[in-house]
Amino acid sequence: MFPSAFLCNLVHRAGFNLIWRSMRRIPLLLIVAIGLSPAVHAQSMPDSGKGLIWYEGLTGTSSSLGAVSRFDSTLGYNFNHQFSLDFGVPILFVHASSSATTTSLRSANGIGDMYTDLRLTLRNPLVNFVSNVRGTVPTGGTQNGSSSGRATADWSNHFDRAFGHVTPFVDFGVANTVPDSTYFVRPYTTLGITGHFDGGASIRILPLLNFRASAYAVEPSGQQKLFSRFLNRQTTPGNPGASHHRVFQTTPETTGSADIARDHGFSLGFDSSPFHLMDLAVGYTHSTSFSLDTVYFGIGVNLARFIGSSSH
Repeated sequence: MFPSAFLCNLVHRAGFNLIWRSMRRIPLLLIVAIGLSPAVHAQSMPDSGKGLIWYEGLTGTSSSLGAVSRFDSTLGYNFNHQFSLDFGVPILFVHASSSATTTSLRSANGIGDMYTDLRLTLRNPLVNFVSNVRGTVPTGGTQNGSSSGRATADWSNHFDRAFGHVTPFVDFGVANTVPDSTYFVRPYTTLGITGHFDGGASIRILPLLNFRASAYAVEPSGQQKLFSRFLNRQTTPGNPGASHHRVFQTTPETTGSADIARDHGFSLGFDSSPFHLMDLAVGYTHSTSFSLDTVYFGIGVNLARFIGSSSH
């Protein structure tokens, strides 16, 4: 399985620092002027036809709190043009920032919740549609925020249509947890009924390069539990007054109203799929609810296509 822990540390220490310094020089007004954007990347459309699904991906998010990366190894099968099924095992790498104002933040690595996806894909000249149901089992630990300790389910739906070089898209779903998006690994895990939405557009600016911009909303309902990935249960709760409502920065585990998990914001970035074998992405996300700025990266390798089998 790859990449190795050495590669992850190298990315955190070198790549994240370089990207973060560069992105901080971009004025926020310029970012807003470019367009709306969310922390949710549009769901990728699977390839048509039968074939093996074998995908290895590393995504990560870096902020003033530190870096959270997620390595996914996914294996499955495309039964036909419409239906596919896959299984995945995530490994989380959490590295707290040495310059964070919250001195109790800690670093930890470990397995997350194993998952399975059942996906329906319908391609149509009018609009493309993907519906995905993901279920997880609690194989991760609650003490380090890798899991809520409960099985979870997420039903997500994606719509898009291309108009020349511009492809607008809309995503919406309902879950009993706030899901990580393709290119945004959150600094916390939640348990509670949640609706998640985002919409925007992808613009092809070069043959192998797209610009994406969108806006997102996470709307929880009822009681929520939130587990910090940067704090363990032995951590003494901090002062929430200076954390911009970031309970994941001050308390290891929080039970409260829907407000503790509600989030709105935007993101923008670039992605590319050279040779249809690899997916690359980099970008910026701003959470207005948590007053948190992050940069993200994504690297994925389609091993099924590499060995000559159709995959997503």
